[in-house]
Amino acid sequence: MSQRETISINDIRTAIRELTARAELARKEGRPDDAAELEQRISGYREQLGSRP
Repeated sequence: MSQRETISINDIRTAIRELTARAELARKEGRPDDAAELEQRISGYREQLGSRP
């Protein structure tokens, strides 16, 4: 899903929760590059959530 598409606040929060769980798993499994990529995606969703009224 592109950052330009309008998605609901609940969808953003769900994505953040899911990606956070995946990033934690990646760190536990010794995949720091994957965890870092997921954290970047989480950051983008948090920015999008923060820009909502």
